[in-house]
Amino acid sequence: MYYITEREVSANFDMKTAIVAMNDCFEEYSKGSAGADSRQRTFSDSSVLSTMPAFMNKYHITGLKTYIGTKDNARFVVLLFDTITTELLAVIEANRLGQVRTGAVTALATSILHGKISTFTLVGSGFQAETQLEGILNISNPEEVRVYSRTKEHGQDFAGRMVERFGRKIVYFQDLRQALDSADVISCITSAHQPIIEGLSFLDSYHLNLVGSNVLSRREVSEQVVDSAQLVVVEHLEQALKESSEISDFVGKGGKAVELKEVVGSKDKFKSFRKTIFKSMGIGLEDIVSAYYLLKKMDLL
Repeated sequence: MYYITEREVSANFDMKTAIVAMNDCFEEYSKGSAGADSRQRTFSDSSVLSTMPAFMNKYHITGLKTYIGTKDNARFVVLLFDTITTELLAVIEANRLGQVRTGAVTALATSILHGKISTFTLVGSGFQAETQLEGILNISNPEEVRVYSRTKEHGQDFAGRMVERFGRKIVYFQDLRQALDSADVISCITSAHQPIIEGLSFLDSYHLNLVGSNVLSRREVSEQVVDSAQLVVVEHLEQALKESSEISDFVGKGGKAVELKEVVGSKDKFKSFRKTIFKSMGIGLEDIVSAYYLLKKMDLL
């Protein structure tokens, strides 16, 4: 059994590897050869423990991501088992792992649903926003990259750091409407309780990633935005109905949400929509397959 630290994850698990891993796991999911259960939350007086189990037959692995959160801190780990030998293969510290695979899964969805990107707008400038940008830059070379943040200092600092990291121009916008104008791909990753994006009627075509919330008390976009989409995609419909106000409201009114496994399994079928949304909340399958790829890259399997 291996114990993998955050430092080892950072040194060995890169975005290109993560995108390949995400495509792999959702292809297997589409065949019925992999699966995941909805996130389970267990509450105590001072903390919440979340568990996200999954399996993948191709690599005979099963396991889960589990994490504990308090008002001040959080700790993430992935447990990976061999389904044939029952061996515990690894315990992996998973903060960085989760950050990278979150960027990778939105990049995968975007690459299928939109393809070449002209103008990319990132709404949000926190920890998870970094890999949202990195994922997009791994699948396309946008002519323009923008970032919007409600806090000017955060947005400007983020843009400056990302310019230094990726060596390309990234422009901070203080006005959201201007940041969204003519954007064809938008990724929204915030902790907003009320919609930040009220409407996108001024855009003829776009792909929108919603990544910032997995609790019903928050929402990043209005009902109008979701209702106006021609295609709405989620990772796991049962989980989305429990955790996303955008999706539960949309489906409650008769809307249809397609699971990402269907999109990955029949890519050509879903390439012609002009207005698409991908709501990502993370499932354990993404984590255990990321863990497997990490161990392979470290030559531990």
